Amino acid sequence: MKETSISLFKGYSDTHPQDSTLQEIVNLIRNDALVRDRTEKHRYYSHNGQKAAAAWEKAACPCFAVAVCFGGGKQAENITGWTSLALADIDHIDADRLPELIGRVRADKHTLLSYTTISGTGLRIIYRTDCLTTTPEKNRKVYSKIFEQGNRYYADLLGCECDLKCKNVTRLSGLAHDPDVYFNPDAAAMPVELKVDKKEQPAKPSIRNRRLEKAVAAAAGELAEQGIVYEAHQRNQYIMRMGYLLNAYGVAQASATGWAVKRFADYDGDVAVIFRSCYQHTEEHGRRPLQGRTPNAGGNDGFASVEDIERFLDTQARFRYNEATGKCETAVAGTDGAEGEYTEIDDRFVNTLWSRMSKQGKTVRINDIRAILHSEYTVLFNPFTDYFEGLKPWDGVTDHIGRLAATVHVKSEQSVFEGYFKKWLVASIASLFDRETVNHEIFVLIGPQGSYKTTWLNKLLPPVLQRYFYIKSNNNRITKDDMFSLAEFVFICMEEIDELGASELNQIKAMTTQKVVNERMAYAHYKEHRAHIASLCGTTNNVQFLTDLTGNRRWLPFEISSIDNPYTHPVDYEGVYSQAYALWKGGMRYWFEDEEIKLVNLHNRNFEVPSMERELIQAYYRCPLPGEEGTFVSTTDILSRINSAVKHYLSPVKIGLVMKQAGFELTRSNGKRGYRVVELPRN
Repeated sequence: MKETSISLFKGYSDTHPQDSTLQEIVNLIRNDALVRDRTEKHRYYSHNGQKAAAAWEKAACPCFAVAVCFGGGKQAENITGWTSLALADIDHIDADRLPELIGRVRADKHTLLSYTTISGTGLRIIYRTDCLTTTPEKNRKVYSKIFEQGNRYYADLLGCECDLKCKNVTRLSGLAHDPDVYFNPDAAAMPVELKVDKKEQPAKPSIRNRRLEKAVAAAAGELAEQGIVYEAHQRNQYIMRMGYLLNAYGVAQASATGWAVKRFADYDGDVAVIFRSCYQHTEEHGRRPLQGRTPNAGGNDGFASVEDIERFLDTQARFRYNEATGKCETAVAGTDGAEGEYTEIDDRFVNTLWSRMSKQGKTVRINDIRAILHSEYTVLFNPFTDYFEGLKPWDGVTDHIGRLAATVHVKSEQSVFEGYFKKWLVASIASLFDRETVNHEIFVLIGPQGSYKTTWLNKLLPPVLQRYFYIKSNNNRITKDDMFSLAEFVFICMEEIDELGASELNQIKAMTTQKVVNERMAYAHYKEHRAHIASLCGTTNNVQFLTDLTGNRRWLPFEISSIDNPYTHPVDYEGVYSQAYALWKGGMRYWFEDEEIKLVNLHNRNFEVPSMERELIQAYYRCPLPGEEGTFVSTTDILSRINSAVKHYLSPVKIGLVMKQAGFELTRSNGKRGYRVVELPRN
């Protein structure tokens, strides 16, 4: 077989491919230490429900392009050549069937390369063909048949379904450690039937869909005005925006989808799926008229002009746009002329505005009122800037934060609690005003029910900002709404965090370091890029709730003995927040440095769920003292010795984490990695 050039990437986020060969790919799968480490960690995290950590390990593993070669990127426009290779991917194979299927794949003459995927329950198969051409555009169509027929062949051979989502020519294949990887350079080419194109006949005239034509023209013009064009890096956005607009113009979903599939035939993604998502917004269907859709500023089309609507709104109430909530607020004047309290605008209020203006003899579109309320007509309002800039300056002496912390009595050192709480509170202020700062710590109170834990946290915010305290009681899943809450609330309090699974705990840890929220609100047209301002806190009755052996420095848990009644010990809000604001402005170091992080991890040992691996290692080994040579043991030796004491799955990855935490030195001996230990005698 002629040696094929392969584009190899360091990970799924890498955009600078290196030239490689299939033999080098095989060597990486069989022998590379990094690939082996990533594979073991992925399987360990998956086994323990830590989905985010498992996904990260998978994304960091090297990967290669199967069908094409790349240069300067990994998009369709970066394709520089074709490999004549294709892949079949089979997932979720039962453990008892896997050896049998591996044998069938290797016995087949068309199998060029085969290895177990990173999940440990799947097979990746690479096969070759000899029917590609020298024309890139024709190869795209040919590859579709190569993929479909090859996957159908292996599905019939194995009696399993193949993953048909891998059909894109730009698809990457992730590596995974497999010491028994199969490679046959002399594999036979997969036979592929290519139908001979018949001489094109003149298309029969079809009935014109005039509504579709008008809607497409209107939508294309609108997208052009917005600078959105169908070109590289904007294709997905263009197709999605076109789908939303055709839905709004009332084009039937079947007609719109049929047109789009033909129009965007060169797009690698699934156009029909994108349009199906756009048309799920049924409340938007047909809301935009095709005729006369452009408002006339002078009102000559019979509808109220922008100026007419703004003058009317001026007579009804005051309006502002809350930057924290992303919502429009209104304050209606009282009978004495004084400005009332601001509340969020809802549909009933907008409908009332429309009704009132219509009664004045003006024909007005309700969507025009909504558009103006969400435009520059409404002034911007930041509730946090408004509150903090209105505080009296701190006197620089009185420790208001310390007094507040003293109302919580903890079972550990009170001074440690007060110091950590002050850092956490000042960090929460920094998060509100500095877009580059996120409070990385999660403050937790532990104690019995009825001990004012949640009440004390709930009363941390002054009444004027109380709306920005959010209690999350459903901790079983992290939703899209939870992501938006990071950009809206000051404090997010998670109740009973001991009920969280390992995967949810890791998701929450990841949330603490996420700088921005980049999501699209329900019914919104665009994604919003909003800063993460929230600080996380929580409560639990269970002292032992931390499960991550790699470290728990994000958590600041404290077991309480009692809390002074918050109703009879009110918070001096002005004093507390003027001090916190001044400390942040004055450059107080609210983050933890390396030595402090070690103390935090040591403090958090009291709140970790007992680890069988740690307890067994402590029972069987200790670190050598200065001058002691000790005995060299590998991870396999450790497992062999301590596994005899229990009938429980012990992970090599977890053993390595525990040994590192316990201070055992990682070393090499006779080509093996291991540790210097002193074995403790067993009775």
